[in-house]
Amino acid sequence: MNGRVCVWINRDQVGREPEKGEVAMPDGNRGMDGDPANGHSLKPDELLLRPGRIVHCQTGRMQPLVRRRQMREEQGVPSRFRSASMAERSNLWRLTALVYEPLWRKYSTCILTRGAWSLREECDIVSEMLKPVRGANYLDLGCSTGVYSRAVQEREAESGMILVDYSLPMLEKARMKARSDARAVYLQCDAAALPLPANSMDGAVMGGTLNELSEPERVLSELARVLKKDATAVIMHLVRAGNPALLAKLLSPGGVWIPDEKDADALFRSAGFELADSRRAGVMRISLISAP
Repeated sequence: MNGRVCVWINRDQVGREPEKGEVAMPDGNRGMDGDPANGHSLKPDELLLRPGRIVHCQTGRMQPLVRRRQMREEQGVPSRFRSASMAERSNLWRLTALVYEPLWRKYSTCILTRGAWSLREECDIVSEMLKPVRGANYLDLGCSTGVYSRAVQEREAESGMILVDYSLPMLEKARMKARSDARAVYLQCDAAALPLPANSMDGAVMGGTLNELSEPERVLSELARVLKKDATAVIMHLVRAGNPALLAKLLSPGGVWIPDEKDADALFRSAGFELADSRRAGVMRISLISAP
């Protein structure tokens, strides 16, 4: 089933049967309002039995699915995700997914770290901090094109990756760039309402997403929920350095917020995490946090 698109259908919201090429899946563990919905969720081990799938999940701010004909005739093309900022909206564009790695990610690490790290070195630090083990399952939250997932599986090929993003173009690009035999599944959903059971993931990575979130506290709390006890997450995020007022002025109109290190650590603690280690260069910091 590698490469087949599955559709998560919430039958209470969308009264239809699967169309050709779609697979019906049970309701997620959270409904459209963020409250638990029927207690059902996707188990990581079961998901990874059929790698390569993109699973569309109606959770949190994800819009209900409707037939393509209805979208064309009645609504136009609705957004699946109710984005709250320019940074979130831009990630929905196919052009963004196309240029993300070759024009931004390839050079941004060097720019943000003032030449201290390359993208390869950044990825090596992330995978070294995570210390992936064989057979464990990891979450790539706000995965974009899967840069960190590929780095984790380069270090441990027998690990499983569940890549999460609300942007379908990003997930499609991530799947295209992954190894053909990678144990990876792609979830299109709201990171603040993950369709995964509590205490089900062995660890997580997140690359730059934290600074673009409109509700970082909710996303971190949800991450804490799905991680196993004492599991770790490695998060790359930007912190203030040099002239913070100028940096904030440049990025804030797009919805990107830049905390200082104390505020970032307080945010982690508010979700129950403890800072275990960190590496910093320029305005880029890679934080290793431990789940409660």
